[in-house]
Order: sequence, then structure tokens, then C-alpha cells
Amino acid sequence: MITFPGIVGPRSSIAPSVGPPGEAEVLSLNPQRQHRILQATGWEKLFPGTLNLAVDEKWVHQLLLCMPKIRERGEDVKYPMGYAHIPLLRVGYLYYGGRLKKGNKTVSVLIRRACDPLRTRLEAFSEEKLRVSLELSDGELVVCEVDE
Repeated sequence: MITFPGIVGPRSSIAPSVGPPGEAEVLSLNPQRQHRILQATGWEKLFPGTLNLAVDEKWVHQLLLCMPKIRERGEDVKYPMGYAHIPLLRVGYLYYGGRLKKGNKTVSVLIRRACDPLRTRLEAFSEEKLRVSLELSDGELVVCEVDE
């Protein structure tokens, strides 16, 4: 297991008119993604969004030493009109099983990194809204644990 800190970042879907769509919109276009995540995790449901995490660049690279639960090819991912190039630029995505912790609370997550990643950005998927269940706000520190 690797353990590293992450800082909760702003949601990309706050102002979709000025940037790429958030995961909730992308997930609705890619039902196969939800199916694969539920199958890989055994979760009963998937919260339709992710928690953005700012991490040191070395942790983004360190994840490559872990075994992903899911590998997703960029050409298999649909994005809304005007943003279809994004998954192709990212080449694809790797999903790792793990947990997020804040204080005495722990939640099971899938941590995602792009194959051609943003240098200091990871995203966490979960069954529940992580901002609520871990009582998180932008700028707060969480502990990320990823299974090797």
C-alpha cells in the first residue's frame, strides 16, 4: 500500500461554461464506465462525480507501480461536443482501489489518474459524495491509501 497526502480541490463542474465538463456529465455519456466501476469494486451504486485531489507529482508517477483495477482507453470514452479531444489527449485512464481518510473517518474509493496525466491531479470515485461523508471543503487535507 502507498500512502500520501491530497488536498481537496475545486470541482470542475462548478462553471462548466468556462471549462471541461465534470464527471457527472461524462459519466452519463459513458454507462460502460459506471458498469465497470461497480463490477470492479462490488459497490451497489456510484456517486455521479469525483473528488479532485491536488497531490505532489511524485505520487501521480508512483501509482504506476501499483496494479490498476480498471484500464480505460481514451478512444472508448465519450465527452460532450467540443471536448471529445480530452480523453484522447489523456490516452486513457487507470483506476486504483484504495481509501480516503480524514480524522477517524475512512471511505473506500477508486483513485483515477490519466495515462498522460495532469502532473499534480488525481480524482476519487466513491459510492457516496465524499465532500459530505468526510466533511470536506476545498483546501482540506486527506490521506490517500492505494492498494498495490
